[in-house]
Amino acid sequence: MNPRIYLLALGTFTVGTEGYVIAGVLPDVAHDLHSTVSMCGQMVTVFAVVYAVAGPPLIGRFQRVPLKRLLIRAAVGFAAANALAAASPDLLALAVARVLAAVGAALFAAPAAAAAAALSEPEELPRAIAVTAGGNAIALTLGAPIGTVVGAALGWRASFGFVTALALVTAAAVAAWLPDVPGTAGAAGGRLDLLRRGAVRWGLVTTFGLFLAAYTMYTYLAPVARRSTGLGSTGVAALMVVFGAGGFTGGRLIGSVLARHALANVLRTVLLLVTGCLALLTLLTVAHLHTTARIMAFPLLFAFGTAWWSGGISQQTRLAGLAPEQRPQALGLHFSAQFLGVAVAGALGGVTLSTIGAAGVPAVAGAIALAALMSVRQVMPEAGAARDGATTPAASTTSAAPDRARME
Repeated sequence: MNPRIYLLALGTFTVGTEGYVIAGVLPDVAHDLHSTVSMCGQMVTVFAVVYAVAGPPLIGRFQRVPLKRLLIRAAVGFAAANALAAASPDLLALAVARVLAAVGAALFAAPAAAAAAALSEPEELPRAIAVTAGGNAIALTLGAPIGTVVGAALGWRASFGFVTALALVTAAAVAAWLPDVPGTAGAAGGRLDLLRRGAVRWGLVTTFGLFLAAYTMYTYLAPVARRSTGLGSTGVAALMVVFGAGGFTGGRLIGSVLARHALANVLRTVLLLVTGCLALLTLLTVAHLHTTARIMAFPLLFAFGTAWWSGGISQQTRLAGLAPEQRPQALGLHFSAQFLGVAVAGALGGVTLSTIGAAGVPAVAGAIALAALMSVRQVMPEAGAARDGATTPAASTTSAAPDRARME
């Protein structure tokens, strides 16, 4: 595998750190800006809505721009947005900063995955996407907890300053070491053409359900963990480390798993595991047994992170394989569905927390994960699993060869 793909993982690490760190500092943001945790949680919703709505058209607008140039500009814009977030005097200014950050993130994530695919051999596609997405998993393991600890020690504004520095390092690294990768010349109606394909539509439904379930839980992990385990900020940061370690483990293993097992079976397994973990977290929150909850929460969140991340990478691989000639657009739709799930999760989790309480958050998330599992059964019957979700060698070779030829 081309080692320069790891530069793209640095970028997804940066974007992921910004997205995840806010969950750990929500109570501090709410206190400082004289708001509530539920209201500040809508900053996640703002980011996700802008990403979901603006991502695909932005990618289509800039599809002919060389990917290296696009990635540099996106990283610089992302840095500026987080600098604005660090200086925000009120919730409105923070919301504006989150809008700008979402634009930068949208213009980085899908093009980064497309660049990784263009830099890799066809048979290395799952691993290349896993490495690129792995930066996001490392963000869960290290970036978000470090940002949370920085926020606890120096204030939540320092957390956004930390992300600003990471984004500038990313821009410099991409400029210095990433080779030129040409843009694509897809048709203007490419996104609509993709959405006419039943396999693509159902794949997006699964992506939406997976991330809606995961983020309904993750966005409000701090209040749920404090209610179920009695842990403070340091304990919540430790849970985030374990959760991220699970995601990193899933990212490291999923490439080889997909090489040996049908994609449909992998998706069913990980969604079933997500559902089971959320059911157990619901029981722990209801039981008020802090000692038991502290013991069980760590392995549960590790398993949750592993399953969630494995499912996300499987979905990226699947959609990239379904449209090898339009990978940036297909992956843009994937990330749009992903962040639409995140957007709804921020609102749904906030309403659930305010009306039902902490125990309702994992319960609602678990029900959504079960529905996502049913969507996999609907779209990927046993006999058609390989045809529906996997990349055939011929198709991959046909699409990848022109990419590499243009770079040589």
